[in-house]
Amino acid sequence: MSPDAGHLRCPFCDAYTVARLYLASVRLDSCECHSCGARWDEEPRSGAYRGRSSPESVITPREPG
Repeated sequence: MSPDAGHLRCPFCDAYTVARLYLASVRLDSCECHSCGARWDEEPRSGAYRGRSSPESVITPREPG
């Protein structure tokens, strides 16, 4: 992950094909990249990375494969 990655890009593959879901109760964006399949959480204003979402996350459920 590059620390200077753009706020709208995936921090893992740099693609712009990112779906975001804002979670007001915890003030986080739950994100998923459609290009590489990565999932992560970040702060909506700064774009600061806050960790990877687990595959079993209720917030970003994994599509049956």
